Amino acid sequence: MESIDYIKLLSRWAHILPSIILVGGAIFMNTVLIPALRENSDATQVKAKIKRTWAKVIMICAGIIIISGFYNAFLAYQGDLHPLYTGAFVIKLVLVAVVFYVSSLLTGRSEEALKFQQNEVLWGKINMLAAIAIVLCAGVMKVAPRDLPSKTDTPATTTPTVAPPTPAAAPFANE
Repeated sequence: MESIDYIKLLSRWAHILPSIILVGGAIFMNTVLIPALRENSDATQVKAKIKRTWAKVIMICAGIIIISGFYNAFLAYQGDLHPLYTGAFVIKLVLVAVVFYVSSLLTGRSEEALKFQQNEVLWGKINMLAAIAIVLCAGVMKVAPRDLPSKTDTPATTTPTVAPPTPAAAPFANE
């Protein structure tokens, strides 16, 4: 029976749990919170409080995702990977960069962030869709073949060599 590698398991959990928080948060913000706050006169104050708290959550989750992601990628790239796996991985990395950047601007307080937030509905939806696409890419990576078939794994076309029989020694031959 194979033993469990607890470091790998913890790294996987450290990658998945913050991802769930960020993706779920993006979906919640765009499908529930922002539409509900449009109808509220105190929306500006509520948004400011939520953004301050959510920005901290984003930074913590992003840090954990980056650290565990590097470790997980290191483990995955020990051999030759299938192009489907590699393609999904590259798309996922690009989308992660988009989500981290858009999330930081949607919760930021800089001049650039405040200008960006004027279109928060559009950017929030783009962010949410990118986050969902990341999950879909991760699913492709999970089911994609990891290793390319080795060139040495092909069936041999030559006949196997057979060792010559060893002659049987006669009993008491030295007597």
